[in-house]
Amino acid sequence: MILILLFGFLLPPLAQAQEPLTLTLDSAVELGLKQNLDVALAGQRLGTLQSYYRQALAAVIPDINLTGTWNRNFENPSFFLMGTKLQSGKLNSVRGIASAEQIIYSGGVVSSGIKATKTGIAAGENDLRTAKAEVTLAVKKLFYSVFLASETTNIQADTLASSEDHLKTIQERYRQGLDSDLIVLRQQVEVSNNRPILIMARNQYELTNILLKDTLGLDVDAPVLLVGRLEPPKGALPAYDELQRRALESNPDYQASLQRIRQAEAMVRVAKGLNHPQLSLYADYQWYSESDKMRPGPNEQATSSLGGLRLRYPFFTGGDLLERVRQARIGERTARTQSEKFLRAVRVEVKRAWLTAQEAAERVQSQSDAVGQARRALESTENRYKEGHSSQLELTDATLALLKARLLYAQALYDYRVQLAALERAVGSPIEEAVR
Repeated sequence: MILILLFGFLLPPLAQAQEPLTLTLDSAVELGLKQNLDVALAGQRLGTLQSYYRQALAAVIPDINLTGTWNRNFENPSFFLMGTKLQSGKLNSVRGIASAEQIIYSGGVVSSGIKATKTGIAAGENDLRTAKAEVTLAVKKLFYSVFLASETTNIQADTLASSEDHLKTIQERYRQGLDSDLIVLRQQVEVSNNRPILIMARNQYELTNILLKDTLGLDVDAPVLLVGRLEPPKGALPAYDELQRRALESNPDYQASLQRIRQAEAMVRVAKGLNHPQLSLYADYQWYSESDKMRPGPNEQATSSLGGLRLRYPFFTGGDLLERVRQARIGERTARTQSEKFLRAVRVEVKRAWLTAQEAAERVQSQSDAVGQARRALESTENRYKEGHSSQLELTDATLALLKARLLYAQALYDYRVQLAALERAVGSPIEEAVR
């Protein structure tokens, strides 16, 4: 297992004294999920949807209201009886009312509303899964990019060291009169050309580290220890048909679109239910008093109670309810169209990621063989050159061949791991274990 210590070239003294934060791929993903704002927003939206569901459930529970009023008459009201003006009432009038109402029939509005909000929660949960999947993929790409940059830096450092060794060999042969000064000069140019390439590789390595730290919400100068390496494939990918089936069952985007279809269907039933009569059971209990004092006597207060059924029928609404039904149906068709769009996108993404991962796996195998062959070819060329049976041009070509083979191998490992992560994102469930 390769340990990569991410330090800037010039760290402040405090940063140098800090203990490095050790990160595996899983812990980096976990940290990224905690810091990501899209995940936080998706979680907040889910909380809102859960609140809508609890609000919809309140419709099946009786409404109980308490009302109280107190009136102070500064001038008692009067009325006229047979031409005579008479005053009535007392200085204080108090009334308390307790009322309850329970809907017993709503044309399906209540039940459909509850179902709509419940399916909305399921869609929100899949939206949260989508946000987490996007963050997971982004973190994995950056994590693997650090390993690729590290390996590229090591390869360029090895190439520079190899060219410097070749320069020493050529200089020794020059002192022995076996090589010309022109060959020495050519090799010196080769060494000089390799140095800036190594500098650029190291800089790219540092920049990749910064991107990873920024994504994880870490300070750019904080020391971080990454644990892991770019692993080659150790088995075959699952069959394409199996991945497509799993994607349709687990992809969060597609599953959320299916839930929104069900939610839209429920909203159509809600809109239609508004055209039906609503029947509710209600009851009132009242206490009231009139007195010139703040505390009424027994003969100055009374109670009453009543109960019954209340029927509400939307006889004429000016087309309002008709348009609500029309809007709900448009929303249902829109949800179905969006679901079809997600279905196509998921199938395309699974196909693309599966093909690209297969290609990268084949390149890993091919370049693994190429690296071994190029390494043996370089060793043979170095021995032949020392014995005077090979030219400096052949030595340079063998060095460049090994460099190219190693770079292509590292790139193939990176591509395979990234496409495997992309395939997991498209399928919506882990598949990495299937190739280990």
